Amino acid sequence: MNEWLREYKRECLLDEHRSLSSFVEKEIVMTTVTKLVAVALWLAAIGNRSLVAVEVAVLALWSIDVLYAYYGDVYKRRRLQVRAWLELLPRSAEADVAAWKTPANPFDGLSRSEKMSALTGTIASPAVSGVYVALAVMAAMLSLA
Repeated sequence: MNEWLREYKRECLLDEHRSLSSFVEKEIVMTTVTKLVAVALWLAAIGNRSLVAVEVAVLALWSIDVLYAYYGDVYKRRRLQVRAWLELLPRSAEADVAAWKTPANPFDGLSRSEKMSALTGTIASPAVSGVYVALAVMAAMLSLA
């Protein structure tokens, strides 16, 4: 394989990896901020005894959190593929390297089943939904008291 072509592909993959990593970092910040806002809102509602209104707001924040985390999961999956290609690049055949394409959108690089796996994994993840489940349980306990 031409060395300049291998170097070009390496630079393209590194650029894609940087872009994916940048989004993943933002996703981590946004999901953390969303959880903090949900907890702060919930704590404020306890003082005002307006749990029903805050439960609706917390549910909305949970859906935002799930959306960000789902996108983050898809970007992380794509980033793993890019890392694997970078590792294989020095010893791969030219035809194999030519088949490696950067999609316009990381979602385009996943099959429907991979997307569904990412979504169900995101929703079921304690890191994503755990805070909201805990808030819902505590709200139910407070409303019974």
